[in-house]
Amino acid sequence: MKNWSSATILLLCLFACRKESLPLPLLRELDIPAHYDLTAVWFADSLHGVATGGSPWTAGELLSTTDGGQSWRLDTTVNNRLECVVFDASGQGYACGMDGLVLHRPPGLPYWYTLRADFTWNRGCHFWDQRHGVVVAGEGFEGGLTRKLGPEALWLVDTTLAFPNALSAVWYSDSLTVHAAGLGYVLRSADGGRSWTRLDARNDFFCSIHFPTPDTGYICGQSGSLLKTTDAGRHWQTLREGGSLGSKNKPFRALWFTSADKGYLVGDGGLLWRTRNGGLDWTPLAGLPASVDATDIFVLGQRGWITALGGRMFYFEE
Repeated sequence: MKNWSSATILLLCLFACRKESLPLPLLRELDIPAHYDLTAVWFADSLHGVATGGSPWTAGELLSTTDGGQSWRLDTTVNNRLECVVFDASGQGYACGMDGLVLHRPPGLPYWYTLRADFTWNRGCHFWDQRHGVVVAGEGFEGGLTRKLGPEALWLVDTTLAFPNALSAVWYSDSLTVHAAGLGYVLRSADGGRSWTRLDARNDFFCSIHFPTPDTGYICGQSGSLLKTTDAGRHWQTLREGGSLGSKNKPFRALWFTSADKGYLVGDGGLLWRTRNGGLDWTPLAGLPASVDATDIFVLGQRGWITALGGRMFYFEE
């Protein structure tokens, strides 16, 4: 009988369990007028979408589409990089980035208003409606901030709280429950962002949060962690530890779920995964070049859009 070492057994198991990439019916790169890295994408409906991008300390830009993402135009430029864009249920648009920028676009208008501008590096924002929003910030790995905007006026800060580590993502799961994450931090607020409780999830730079339902949510981290909650963020279970061996150790950057069970992950090196059982198993999807470092993903029905460094964007269908 051969005497296998534990390391050899682990490597053989990883090789044997590796899944082949599944081709999608359609995945193609879009021709868009971006001049810098793209950082985020969001669709208000099946036709109208916005993407953000920019270069730190150089410029920022917003691109928009009115035909479901088949063609894009550069509609707004600012003085510094933009990091995030979201729309609320009524079609109000919000974007944030460096220089403390928070922008707002009412439904039907082609231009953006500046709500705030100061000294912070805003990394993420989410708005329940046009009277309640939270913005998170961080400088590198430190200097974390949460800012609750509204409700009296959206441009007024209700509460600002500081944290030692940078924060990079935030999400409302209902009108009062907000979740934020960053370097070694997963936070939960039950009062709309005025106070926060730190939860026991610390071993990654958590970079993306999504709640497809009020109770079920997911978080990914840059070293490959995956977390899941089924009780509105009170407790998080680890679906995948970050920093494991093998090709799966490519950094995660963003996730999006179309239901409590079906979701997608993107990351560096052309990483595009899909789950259909709530994150228990993931299937690699083929089509993104290995040269692509993805930054965000948005999926609406059977269609999806992926942003990436170098001003690249991809469209796919299932």
